[in-house]
Amino acid sequence: MAASVPKQDLLTEAFSIVENTPDMDGMVAKLRDFLKVDHVVYYSSKLQGPTVPYIRLTYPGSWIKRYLQMGYGEVDLVILEGFKRTLPFAWKELKFSSPAEASFLSDALAHGIGPHGYAIPVSSKHGYKGLFTVCSSQSEQAWATFLSSTQSALIQIANRVHSRVVVELFGNDKPHLTTRELECLRWIALGKGATEIAAILNISPHTTRDYLKSVHYKLDCVSSAQADTKAIRLGLL
Repeated sequence: MAASVPKQDLLTEAFSIVENTPDMDGMVAKLRDFLKVDHVVYYSSKLQGPTVPYIRLTYPGSWIKRYLQMGYGEVDLVILEGFKRTLPFAWKELKFSSPAEASFLSDALAHGIGPHGYAIPVSSKHGYKGLFTVCSSQSEQAWATFLSSTQSALIQIANRVHSRVVVELFGNDKPHLTTRELECLRWIALGKGATEIAAILNISPHTTRDYLKSVHYKLDCVSSAQADTKAIRLGLL
């Protein structure tokens, strides 16, 4: 199973699945099989149309039909909590306490969903939010072993899936740089340092460095030279 694969090899194979599988339905199915879990689900809160979120999953058709018929989206705490949270969480952390919630949980189990699951909220720099979930019916001990060995890798896989969705649905997730951030970056490209830029823009060196730190974060770069190169490639400069 995937839990026995060295982490780097696991990520290499999983990333290959995410990036090279032509369609998203096939991609989530391949990830399910590779990870040796029962189901993989990806939701995006960004709407394709007026009311329909983007969803790709491996749940059986019988459960999807039942879920829609019963209006379970109103009591599905995995989704309701998932889009409120920023950190991954296990399904067992959720408290299905009301009769409607308990009925939903019982029905899900009857359709082979769970009982174990792990949900990972993901977000792009432009605020596109998603939720990546894996679930399994294996024993509690087997699930704990799987999760302890793959947890960090699952988070990276979730983010890679989300990045693909953002690019395919909404175009490249081009970061937005403020006017000041662009000014600082342009002067860096001309060979100026933070102190010189501060004098030119009539701001403090500390503020200048804050702008540059923000640029590095938004462009996912570790140096100003890298940021300049990437900004040019993205058409920001």
